[in-house]
Amino acid sequence: MLSAFDNHLRTLASTSNGQFRDELRKRLNGKLTDDQVATLKEFIFLLPTTLKLFSRYWNRKTTPAEAKRLSGFIMTYVYQPRDFLPEETIGLFGYLDDAYMVVSTYLRIQEHFLGDWREKTQEELDLTARARKLITAPRLVIPEVTERIDRVLDKLVAGDEAEFGKMIADLSR
Repeated sequence: MLSAFDNHLRTLASTSNGQFRDELRKRLNGKLTDDQVATLKEFIFLLPTTLKLFSRYWNRKTTPAEAKRLSGFIMTYVYQPRDFLPEETIGLFGYLDDAYMVVSTYLRIQEHFLGDWREKTQEELDLTARARKLITAPRLVIPEVTERIDRVLDKLVAGDEAEFGKMIADLSR
């Protein structure tokens, strides 16, 4: 299923490149480089790999309950019919908020709950390095969305679920 999702994202990237560029150009006040386009697409392409790792965490007995809990909340967001950027109307660009939510959660899980790098797979180490390198790009393009997501994730890490519930309720309206 996740390989089909990866294929879907890559097909969208190749077939709706003009729409993706137009949406980026709008949000960057007309200024856009090929590097910015490539970086944001690469960031979105992290989504299936990160979701795959969440699935592994759920099935591993050694994964701390807090990490499982946090990834469970994020899966709720991913499968919500509505989110900050609707894929139906803006295509691939609409996955940027989903990628930011998932990848930011992954980085928080790595930092707070799975901190011992010696226990990580090479895939986790590679994904963490790529995620840290790319995470700034969406913050520059959709700052209000990423700030809201960061606030919600910080609260979830601290054990406060209320802000997440409020965000989901707001998106459902």
